[in-house]
Amino acid sequence: MSILDPSSSLSRLLRLVGLVAVVSTSWNAGLPHRPWVLALAALSWLGWLGWSVAPERSALERISLCAMAVGGGLTVAQAGGSAITALATIFVTISLVTEPAWFGPLLAAVTAALMCVSVLLDGGRFRPLIGLLVGAVVIGLAAWSRRQARMVSERNRLLVEQNRIIRAERDRAAALTERGRIARDIHDVLAHTLGGLVLQLDAADALLEAGEVDQAAARVKASHALAVSGLADARRVVGALRSERFDTAAELRRVVDEHRSAGGELAERLDIAVNPADEQAAVALTRAVQEAFTNARKHAPGQPVTLTVRDSDGRIESVISNPLAAHRISLGVTGSGAGLLGMRERIEAAGGTLAAGKEDGRWTVRILLPRT
Repeated sequence: MSILDPSSSLSRLLRLVGLVAVVSTSWNAGLPHRPWVLALAALSWLGWLGWSVAPERSALERISLCAMAVGGGLTVAQAGGSAITALATIFVTISLVTEPAWFGPLLAAVTAALMCVSVLLDGGRFRPLIGLLVGAVVIGLAAWSRRQARMVSERNRLLVEQNRIIRAERDRAAALTERGRIARDIHDVLAHTLGGLVLQLDAADALLEAGEVDQAAARVKASHALAVSGLADARRVVGALRSERFDTAAELRRVVDEHRSAGGELAERLDIAVNPADEQAAVALTRAVQEAFTNARKHAPGQPVTLTVRDSDGRIESVISNPLAAHRISLGVTGSGAGLLGMRERIEAAGGTLAAGKEDGRWTVRILLPRT
């Protein structure tokens, strides 16, 4: 805390020291003999004492400053030390009193006017009057400079606080974004692999109940291959997160082969070279196609899937569609819907768009991504 802070203990101590100096000056110069002068001088001292202990921006502070202005201003020429009180009042009201805004300048002007009245009551000598006015102007300008410095300091403090809040919100948003990205990556790896394993193992269990041991063993072997593929997929995800080179065409080919090896029927048509704008777009496209295939196997098992990649006004358009199953499996059984949400978030983060819904009796996913 600065020593100039009006609420600091050192500032209050300095005010009390100033009061002692004023009273000592008046005592050494001789106390006024006229009762009204002595009463006004005492009023200024009481005002100074009140100002020394009053809370900042309180009614007591304003009342104390008014007492200093009246008592010190009207006795400038009659009592020793009153000039210090009057000039201190001008400085304080302009530099420190900011609420209400009109109070400080108005009280400073009133103090200067009362100083002139005091000189006139004492005989109206010209030189003392000019000297007091010049001193009041100099003190007023210094006080105004101090006021501006305080206002700038307060604005800087507010800016620092706002910047702190902005940084905290930005860090929080970045953390939420990172959490969402990690959640999508986990879903891409685990949901795709584990979902395929569930289907394969369910089929193996049904075959065992039917006594088809050889076919059940084949399903178990396929499950093992899918688990190995999932482990490799997890490693590829880690590699992509580490910014290693991502081969979009190769990854799409792997996703297509995995779908077929899992028993899915697929017709593919690639009219253009798959070349997204950047690695983020490439990963987003591959994961979205992979998730669309997984959803097709879960919600429309046995239905043929088509994958089309073509140019659309300079952008990559990928369309994945399949006929709707006669008896659609509920999402409550097979998933939470996080896959579609993750697909959309990935594509939008890469600067593209994703739309999914029913079209002419088929479930269709349309993806648009920028090209290089």
